[in-house]
Amino acid sequence: MTERDPEGDGIAAWTLLRIAKAPAVLALFALVISGILTDRFAGLQWLWWTPRFLLAGAAAAWLLVLLVLARSLWRSERESRRLVHWSVAAVCLLAWTLLGMWGFPKSRPEGSIRLVHWNPADLAPDFSVDAALQLLRLEPDLIVVTDPGTPLARELWQGFGSAGYSIAFAGKFLVCARGGIGEAQPIVAARDRYVSRIRCETRLGPIQIEAVDLPSRTTLPRYQAMRSLRADLHAAREERGLGEPDLLCGDFNVPRGSASLDLLAPDAREAFATAGAGWGGSYPREWPLLGIDLALVGHPWRPVRSEISNFGYGRHRAQIVDITRDESAER
Repeated sequence: MTERDPEGDGIAAWTLLRIAKAPAVLALFALVISGILTDRFAGLQWLWWTPRFLLAGAAAAWLLVLLVLARSLWRSERESRRLVHWSVAAVCLLAWTLLGMWGFPKSRPEGSIRLVHWNPADLAPDFSVDAALQLLRLEPDLIVVTDPGTPLARELWQGFGSAGYSIAFAGKFLVCARGGIGEAQPIVAARDRYVSRIRCETRLGPIQIEAVDLPSRTTLPRYQAMRSLRADLHAAREERGLGEPDLLCGDFNVPRGSASLDLLAPDAREAFATAGAGWGGSYPREWPLLGIDLALVGHPWRPVRSEISNFGYGRHRAQIVDITRDESAER
């Protein structure tokens, strides 16, 4: 004899609830597993790249719908209790993923220096004048622009040059610095990987920056690619007599929190994860679901505020990073 639900529901309704619950449960397991593994395994990195708050939100919403059905339509108490447990887990995971993408608003800290990085990504020439003005209004100490293109580069050169900034090209990056630029040179430019070393003077002392632009191909195994880049950077730095940088910034095409970032800068702190303000997604600009434009800040510098800003055009949002230097710390 077939066992029926203790509340008198038919076995078909009870089974339907369990089947309907399965996709949400699998989504929650995928969230947890991918959060632990991140991009360590190429075959699973796509799970890590899936916008996590959307996945958690969809699972939570579906479980809550099933909970209402279980209580009102089928009045299944046993399945309702299970759905309550899974719904609580889903809501907690949703809150956790949202906290990782959002920071409490905060004002610009006094005494800090401001770095702005932006990848305009094929910005239309008509927007170049306004883009340069928006960058100037941020009152930055340092600017790194990836692939600015001729119209924007011209506007930046004129606008920031008139404001007393030093300006230089470092491979595919344009750099503006209020305190002067000591050097600006590409050190890696192969296989769609671009890294340039920039030494700038600031009122808090010199800072060594590496501007980064990495491939966007989704099929590229990120962990292995970052291991290869680390080896190439080590060789390039030794060849040029360069030490480790103080800060890396750019379009990493790797989401914030990825294990592959620890290969590149194991002791650095990602600026938004440490001191974020507002929403932390930078790509795509209209619907910023992923945080792939990053700043990795190393000792003795530390991030005190980080904001992702929408200029209103381009494919990426800009990152605004305020940093300070711990004068009592020794390198």
